[in-house]
Amino acid sequence: MSGNNFGINIGEQTCQMGFVTETKGKFEILSYGYESVIPTFFTNPSDQTAQDQAKILISLYEKLNLSSKKVNVVLPDVFSYSQLLIMPDLSEEQLVNSIKLQADEFIPLPLSEVYIDIEIISKLPNNKILLLFVASRKTIVDHIHKTIEYAGLDPDTLENELTAVGRFVSEFFKFIHEPSLILNFGHSGSSIYVVNPNFPFFQITRNSRIGFDIIFRDLKLNTNLGDKTGEVLKNIGLNTQGSFNVSAVIYPVISELISELEKTLTLAKEKYHLNIKHIYLMNNDYKIGWFSETIQNKLMVPAQTIPLSTVLVPNQITQAFSQLLGTLLPVIATQVR
Repeated sequence: MSGNNFGINIGEQTCQMGFVTETKGKFEILSYGYESVIPTFFTNPSDQTAQDQAKILISLYEKLNLSSKKVNVVLPDVFSYSQLLIMPDLSEEQLVNSIKLQADEFIPLPLSEVYIDIEIISKLPNNKILLLFVASRKTIVDHIHKTIEYAGLDPDTLENELTAVGRFVSEFFKFIHEPSLILNFGHSGSSIYVVNPNFPFFQITRNSRIGFDIIFRDLKLNTNLGDKTGEVLKNIGLNTQGSFNVSAVIYPVISELISELEKTLTLAKEKYHLNIKHIYLMNNDYKIGWFSETIQNKLMVPAQTIPLSTVLVPNQITQAFSQLLGTLLPVIATQVR
């Protein structure tokens, strides 16, 4: 654990705040709450939106009665560019120079517009290292940093979901004993992580343009549901026996996401000889009814929301958010290091 630091997950729609402690390999959530992120926070990274969001953070901080000012912050994968690399075991300066030469392969921006972070995950045989490369727009990083400071807090670390969840799963979330896939079903896009218990981090990471928002907007645009769209998605979703045939409208988009998962299963098998035994979902999966069941039926691999409860101490907070635990993973994971 990172001392008395608490965690903030600034998502595209909601901002989560929480404080977690560890006891005998289990984690207890002592404080947790969430509020909305102002709609223009990421699209208009101005001084005004930073101050407006800071007010929300201050209110949440006071409601949770937190005392520490030091915070670990996590942001959505969609606002970063990540790549797992296997490279020669060089000095840090040599690694940075080498990576910059090939950075344009996975960063569609000039290097002058991004901050770059390099983390050595593990030493590998044959004088190699496993390295995680993460880059984020300077405008976004600076905006978040300014927002945290306007809230009177001290930002200690900033990382993306992939980094936080990858560290948590590989070092602490030891229930995964077989090759598995994690679908981080985000708002405007999703991330796909492949877990190999014999590997020191995620073995494969991929991105998809399909997130909850495109499915929500597709259903709202093509029906007369209006303000009931979210409720119908959650309660009926992909259940073909529901009172409203939601599946007929949204399945073409869902099918594209399932196709991405299928490609990942194939890649894992052909490149790394991994037969994926489980699919775990996190983040916005609870917002679509029969989502995991549909994935399971199409891919013939057991699928469920990631069982975070297996490493949590039961208390009033876990009981109150029992149906939403998959959304809490990033804000918990960023505190665990």
